[in-house]
Amino acid sequence: MNMLTNNNRASRPVAYPEFPTEKPDIRLLAIDLDDTLLTDDMLITPRTKRAIQMARRQGVVVTIATGRMFESTLPYAEELEIDVPLITFQGSLVIMPDGTVISHKPMDHALSVEILDFLLSTGCHVTVYIKEKLYVEEVSPFVDRYRRRIRMILHEVPSLRTMMAESPAGATKFCLLAEKERIVEVIDEIGRHFGDRIQAVPSKPTFLEISRSDIGKGISLAEMAEKMGIDREQVMAIGDSPNDLDMIAYAGWGIVVANGVDRAKDLARWITASNNDEGVAIAIEQLVLK
Repeated sequence: MNMLTNNNRASRPVAYPEFPTEKPDIRLLAIDLDDTLLTDDMLITPRTKRAIQMARRQGVVVTIATGRMFESTLPYAEELEIDVPLITFQGSLVIMPDGTVISHKPMDHALSVEILDFLLSTGCHVTVYIKEKLYVEEVSPFVDRYRRRIRMILHEVPSLRTMMAESPAGATKFCLLAEKERIVEVIDEIGRHFGDRIQAVPSKPTFLEISRSDIGKGISLAEMAEKMGIDREQVMAIGDSPNDLDMIAYAGWGIVVANGVDRAKDLARWITASNNDEGVAIAIEQLVLK
């Protein structure tokens, strides 16, 4: 399945405050965290929480689909009382809130070493995720801002190269931190060096996520829907950024918040209000709740 095409898309998606003429039969709802479900203050509003609770009482399966690691995702899943698999690490790790692993797809160790060498050569700030630990060489102000945003413990090591060489496991994900202009340059450099062996997708203009080429939020969401016997047209996905493109394209109802990037909006079936204006709540109220 090509996740970035969907023959059901209108040429121009409807945008809030207009509403789609039809109210679909949504059975599975996947929501991105940063800049989608969460406000800029990193909060889930009471209205949004109430809408999600009502959808769950209606029988809709609600999950989170994020580039974040499991530990950084879990507090929000617990706040929403989610009891189904969570799509984390961009789909590299699908895991129950109780820690039961459904699937884990780290990168090959040799490829991880090659990627790390390349990333370190860029002069940017490099973070490495191995299983549920986040490693850095130096906690610079740039890296500390990243840590505070994801609210995770950083494991500082003298040498990422030595740590990676000695690790029996490959990396689950790399995250490169740099100014947005440099991120754009590095994406091109990665494409020339690695081709389609890996994927490099910005989760924010200054964060570049590097992972296996055969994983993605949309792939994991499609697998989840298939296991549950849910048709693609009964799936809704809400996101904002380039790392949401495949799930927005896959879902019969791909929804993008108003603060989302243009590439995501081009794939959307409906553009809702922004993350700070409770776009997730509005989408659920208008399209999911009966």
